[in-house]
Amino acid sequence: MSSKAIRIVSPSGFRALLSSSSNQSRVIPIDASWYMPNSPFNGKDQFLNEDRIKSAAFFDLDSICLPDSQYPHMLPPYGVFNKSMSDLGIRRSDTLVVYDKSGIFSSPRAAWNLTLHGHDKVYLLNNYNTYKKYEYPVETKKVTSLSTQTDSEILEYEPISEENVKENYRNQVIDYEELIELVENGKLDEEYVTFDARSTDRFSGASPEPRPGLSSGHIPSSLSLPFSKVLNQSDNTYKTKEELIELFKQDFGIDFSKPNPTNGKKIIVMCGTGVTAVILRLALESVIQCNVPIRVYDGSWTEWAQRAPSQYIVKTK
Repeated sequence: MSSKAIRIVSPSGFRALLSSSSNQSRVIPIDASWYMPNSPFNGKDQFLNEDRIKSAAFFDLDSICLPDSQYPHMLPPYGVFNKSMSDLGIRRSDTLVVYDKSGIFSSPRAAWNLTLHGHDKVYLLNNYNTYKKYEYPVETKKVTSLSTQTDSEILEYEPISEENVKENYRNQVIDYEELIELVENGKLDEEYVTFDARSTDRFSGASPEPRPGLSSGHIPSSLSLPFSKVLNQSDNTYKTKEELIELFKQDFGIDFSKPNPTNGKKIIVMCGTGVTAVILRLALESVIQCNVPIRVYDGSWTEWAQRAPSQYIVKTK
């Protein structure tokens, strides 16, 4: 069972979706706001105390994750994810519209997580911060629960099988052990195009990582593609399909308007901790709609910099 691509929905499209919601076919907004450790903001606190789309649930990347991992918000085990969805009052039949308060930042990660676990009707709102212009039903009263506040009867969450989730993971996630083997054998560049979504200076080693004590740099043969380059500077929405095709053609000589743009290579996307990597994934999968298989390195640079031998931490500053 392969997961379906996440659909990008405009603010007006989101309003149309909301008008179609019913007890039998619910449209549930999902707030997935998350911020870097050095930010003064906290997504959960904002959800509980400030504003949220009416009937939204809160997807907490720092709790719906692999428990006790030394790497932040790694993908959650089967049981953790299913219990979290049950606690949030989510059904697998729901249409889910994921957003975050930075525009496009952490919401792609949460949306992708939902599709890995079998949610077929997942949209990404492009983006929440236009709510005043488009008059979404936004609440500002304080709440005490992270679950969806709907009048519908809460039914027990019905997950897909664990084997189906594992199959999705195999197809869409790459782990350290597989990646280091590709690097050691000199095959990463033969089999994959690897895009790193961190800033150019972190990639080159010129600037430090935001996590203390972590070396900056990059994986051999990986390419620097800061996630901000696939977004519009003015409002953090995704650039158009045509603009993104031109970006990849100009910067990397990859023409996604043609068949077999990567000459048979698959794609890996990574970043600092696996969050902004998924911004790149959705730019390729959902905006460009390329047919090249894409895998996310879940541990990303935080894991690589701590585990990889020093010769595989490349600096070009």
